[in-house]
Amino acid sequence: MTAPTGDGPVEQYLDEMFDRLAGTGSAGRRLLAEAEGHLLTAAADGRARGLDAATAEREAIARFGTVTSVVRHVPAPARAIRAALRPLLTGTWLAVGLVLLWWGGSGVLTWLLGWPWTRLLIATDGFGGRPDMCGRPWVPPDPAADCFTRYREYLHLVPQGGDRDTYPWVAVGGALILVAWLLVRRTTVLGSAAWTPAPVVFGLGLAVPFGLAAPVLAFYGISGAFPQAQNWALSHLTAGLLAAVIGVAAARHVRARPRRT
Repeated sequence: MTAPTGDGPVEQYLDEMFDRLAGTGSAGRRLLAEAEGHLLTAAADGRARGLDAATAEREAIARFGTVTSVVRHVPAPARAIRAALRPLLTGTWLAVGLVLLWWGGSGVLTWLLGWPWTRLLIATDGFGGRPDMCGRPWVPPDPAADCFTRYREYLHLVPQGGDRDTYPWVAVGGALILVAWLLVRRTTVLGSAAWTPAPVVFGLGLAVPFGLAAPVLAFYGISGAFPQAQNWALSHLTAGLLAAVIGVAAARHVRARPRRT
């Protein structure tokens, strides 16, 4: 039996099938061997008819069928549960890192924007909500702190208040989780197709919740800013903007497709 030509279409097809059949046991091995024998025989027949090697292999693959349609013939009971859980594990790993980075990162960004936002509140007297903000501060007077410091300390850095001391650590934790995933993916089997979540499933898993959260957070931020520049408006606007960015990026990822031979 003639072997496939280097890294030609048949070899790529068999590599993809090998990844897709991970965890299917003896049934998967038999199907892979059967596919290899059929494709090599068909490609040899094509070359005997005068076709070049690559064209003969592509013709053999077209007649045999796509990887997706062929692997469906593996009996369902032969598919190990762990094979289905592999992409779920890596997808959950990535999602947790992104959620933590989003939540903590929105607090960091709100903290950075707190300086101009507080100046705006003081300069505009709270958009009409408080006629004398520095004369009647929202918090008890403190001789050791000026008006700006008192107002800025009262800002909510994440939606619905939250612990002012934890959001940067949440952001760092999310970033470390994502970096760890990238390193593990480069050095272990987690980088293979068997461990990679489908782009459509993973993209929708992020696009839907973030896409729904973005307008809700933005609405609360805008509605809080106009009446009296609420101290929580900035955190809602920031978290909503970041959620929208993640949602749009995930929606674009839905359009990605794994490479097919």
